[in-house]
Amino acid sequence: MPYLFTCPHCQTKTQVEDRYSGQSGQCVTCGGEIQLPHFSVGSTELPAPRKKSKLGWIVASLVTVILVGSLLFAVIRVGGQTMTRLTSNRNMTSSISNLEKIADALNAYAADHGTYPPTATRDATNTKLLSWRVLILPYLGEEDLYNQFDLNAAWDDQNNMQAGYNIPDVYRHPDSNRNTTFYESAYYLIAGNGTLFPNTGPLGPDQVTDDPSQTILVIEGTPRVPSGIWTEPVDLDFTKMQGKLGSNPGVEPGGLLENGVAFATVDGRGHFVENSIEPIKFQSLVTPRGGERLPDDTLD
Repeated sequence: MPYLFTCPHCQTKTQVEDRYSGQSGQCVTCGGEIQLPHFSVGSTELPAPRKKSKLGWIVASLVTVILVGSLLFAVIRVGGQTMTRLTSNRNMTSSISNLEKIADALNAYAADHGTYPPTATRDATNTKLLSWRVLILPYLGEEDLYNQFDLNAAWDDQNNMQAGYNIPDVYRHPDSNRNTTFYESAYYLIAGNGTLFPNTGPLGPDQVTDDPSQTILVIEGTPRVPSGIWTEPVDLDFTKMQGKLGSNPGVEPGGLLENGVAFATVDGRGHFVENSIEPIKFQSLVTPRGGERLPDDTLD
């Protein structure tokens, strides 16, 4: 049974078992010589701890479990939302980086040829053969892959199909789960009359009279690509678009990032706009010679 002993030198109170009754030694606190008394009924006995009822322990345990569970739920919920935002931001940044690389390649091609590449190579009968993505491969550091293609044959030619199964990473979207197929590109031109790529042939940077920093060059999209191969000449048709981003996947740009779309402008810079952008503003970003001047804060 423990007893309470007070050191006569430092007044430290110490719990002492009764088996040490009458022994001498040093105080563990001050080191002074002490003589333990013979513990008896008159000595100060430590009160026995009060026993809690089983019901009290059960209630306390339940309260603890509920509090801990609520805390874990809150942490998981907030943590999950944070991870979703971080992943979304990382995908947006990576996609913009891809777009800027593609824009640089398109501008380098234009510097050598006077215009941007045609949306597709064509044969003598004006049949589309290969996408513009093949033509800019040398400007992306993909000369070896470029040399594997027969530019006089279609994308579905046996040789070109084999080469098409090697898709450059820059054409893949960082959120790979959103691509239709593994070999499908995430990036497209907006083609049609009134764009940089009209039916009469592509324009060049010198023919852009609107602000190059407010004119879209290449953009994310999910148009229907029957083959699922990046070499098939498929792009976004401006004549079918209403500018309501996110409203008509496959026709309107986007569909790969949450709540908006990434693109690169003629000056080579990447941007992100939310789906809520006014259609008239988005259409103004597409036209290279529309004469519109958008507010400076339209793009980030």
